[in-house]
Amino acid sequence: MDIIYAEQVVDFDGTAVALGNFDGLHIAHMCVINNAIDAARERGLKSGVLLFDENTKNFTTDRKIELITPNEAKLELLAREHPDFVYIRKFTPEFMKLPPEEFIKLLLKNVKAKVISVGYDYSFGHKAAGNVEMLKELGKKYGFSVIVTDRVTIDDKTVSSTYIRELIKSGDMEETERFLGRRYCVEGRVIKGRQNGQKMGVPTANVDFDRNMAIPGEGVYAGITYVDGKRLKCVINVGKNITFGAKELTIESHILDFDGDIYDKYIRVSFATRLRDMKKFSGMDELKRQIDKDIERTRKMRL
Repeated sequence: MDIIYAEQVVDFDGTAVALGNFDGLHIAHMCVINNAIDAARERGLKSGVLLFDENTKNFTTDRKIELITPNEAKLELLAREHPDFVYIRKFTPEFMKLPPEEFIKLLLKNVKAKVISVGYDYSFGHKAAGNVEMLKELGKKYGFSVIVTDRVTIDDKTVSSTYIRELIKSGDMEETERFLGRRYCVEGRVIKGRQNGQKMGVPTANVDFDRNMAIPGEGVYAGITYVDGKRLKCVINVGKNITFGAKELTIESHILDFDGDIYDKYIRVSFATRLRDMKKFSGMDELKRQIDKDIERTRKMRL
């Protein structure tokens, strides 16, 4: 899979390209992308995905949209689907002002699209003035075909990034996994914290996570921590350590049966299920007893 940036000169005879915001790369997004890949194989074209360097809604709304999947993780996930290329473009204020037809003309020039794959609610161009019907008309004018992926639902609920963010915040990691198509992960380097876990004999890896990420609701979770290619069971604490009077929200992973030094290592923490809510304990002894119960419960799980 080639990574191509907008500034690069590319040489394609023809492509099938997936268009969308793709902010989560959830199962509905993957349907749009795989439709482009399948069309490329059937027609002897190169398959590709357009990604923007930032969520487009950060430019079109007055609030910051929380990340579900950072671009680095998107590239890793897309590589598993084997498109020929990913085309990455900055979403600048100038680019945002392009009328719908100019946006498509630029795309045709840059990646020579012969097939464009989109979702049923796809919009494009300045003030999202372009829609699927306009895209089909432009296809007739400029000689490309359009594949439209219908609404994807689970139990009559539409799969969307907005709903997935709600699931993440609620702490319902099983439903998050169903709609996302994989377990939700937070990643970052391990930094030193207050080391209260170390004092109790249950050291934790304090993750320096991206504060723009959607964060699971405060509580204790069972999951997997990935360290140096190893898949390790863990108990994850998301919250402010209220027993110790901490005010900053942290994500800390206690990795079961592990005593390696992983400070400054880059790790990925995957959330499988919520064990319990946050609770203020009377002191370190009561907290330690509860943590031991969390560990034993997690140890017995098939994760």
